[in-house]
Amino acid sequence: MAFLAKKGEKKDIYFVGTTNVGKSTLINAIINMNSDLKDVITTSKFPGTTLDEIKIPLSNGHYLIDTPGILNANQLASHLSGKELEVVEPKKPLKPATYQLLPGQTIFLAGLGRFDYVDGPSSGFTIYVARDLYVHRTKTENADTFYEKHKDDLLLPPSKDDCLGPLKGQTFSPKEKSDILFGGVGFITTPANVVVKAYTPEGIGLGIRRALI
Repeated sequence: MAFLAKKGEKKDIYFVGTTNVGKSTLINAIINMNSDLKDVITTSKFPGTTLDEIKIPLSNGHYLIDTPGILNANQLASHLSGKELEVVEPKKPLKPATYQLLPGQTIFLAGLGRFDYVDGPSSGFTIYVARDLYVHRTKTENADTFYEKHKDDLLLPPSKDDCLGPLKGQTFSPKEKSDILFGGVGFITTPANVVVKAYTPEGIGLGIRRALI
């Protein structure tokens, strides 16, 4: 807390961001590491748990302030029910699963993500998602038919009530080992020099970064 007290020597320190990204969890971790207090702030997987400013006093007379999350329509958690969040949010450390894919094969992350292997040699792709999320491999030529047939049963979430748009794709051609990011769901680690196409519901984040692992 000494570092924060120094940074906030003449002012309060605010934690600001969208709902359900871990602001309160981060503050709890800081407090846990620097005092005998444990889990001062209530946290949960449900967006909007922090309803008002929460002030934690610093030794210099100023405050560390947790703020209610900013609602963001592009955030997956804003669209899912509590039961669906139970499936998507990891309850245990992520257990990676590696799939050996050939071009022309597709992976579904329930109905929240799709990953097509477009071009490259036979390669391993490692998936990091919650253990309860349904993962299915199929041929890309059958993927659209499979999705339409099973989007209301096997490929849940999302449900019809979640008001999420159709899956929208983006092609990636990483030149180094990379993670393809599925907003609010997880990521798939892909080797270098391949071509893949990833999909998330329209408006939900999709991106790429250098592989973390």
